Amino acid sequence: MTLPGSDSPCAELLAQHDWFRALAPEHQRLAAAGTLLQTFPAGGYIARRGEMSRYWIGVDTGLIKLAVYTPDGRGCTFSGVPAGGWCGEGSVIKREPRRYDVIAIRESRVLLVAEPVFNTLLAGSLPFASFVVRQLNERMGQFIATVQNDRLLGADARVAQAVAQLFHPALYPRTSEVLELSQEEIGLLTGLSRQRVNQALRRLGAEGMVALSYQSIRVTDLERLRRFGMSEL
Repeated sequence: MTLPGSDSPCAELLAQHDWFRALAPEHQRLAAAGTLLQTFPAGGYIARRGEMSRYWIGVDTGLIKLAVYTPDGRGCTFSGVPAGGWCGEGSVIKREPRRYDVIAIRESRVLLVAEPVFNTLLAGSLPFASFVVRQLNERMGQFIATVQNDRLLGADARVAQAVAQLFHPALYPRTSEVLELSQEEIGLLTGLSRQRVNQALRRLGAEGMVALSYQSIRVTDLERLRRFGMSEL
């Protein structure tokens, strides 16, 4: 099958996403023509706090995070976004300076949908508008849960919740049961040291929720992982 706008290098990648396949052909052509594909190294800034929000951001490969850092180095991570996830729609809709940094945790290939294209689709495509509304609603719920977890849960439970959140079926539909995720990367998502993350993962492994391998984690009991520590609330 030939995709509308298939002459764009991003068309085939966008076609892996449900929201793109739901668009009318003319909107698929618009989206494909208005999307850039860029690779960022680990630690690279995809978007910076205070800059105008020029793109809606999708992760094709890799892992990124949304975070805020103070001049003295203190930080707060709002969310990690694995391959298949999208973020930044709120800032693009409001056409305002971004209020957080978007940073690659590992080398990541990222799809960047230009702000004018995003807002044209939002105004002219009912399937796209419906997707964005669901995305905003799910993201808000995730952010509320993250703030709650960071303030009220112990370290082991924070690690459990950070891993479980990467399996959100609406926000991250491509997450597999084996996460190529290092302990250092989980530390970047949770604000914990690698050593403390290691302790937490060993406890979760001993209780049968995860199985640990080099640079990867197999989730063996997702429902228990999601519930872990929540009795503390």
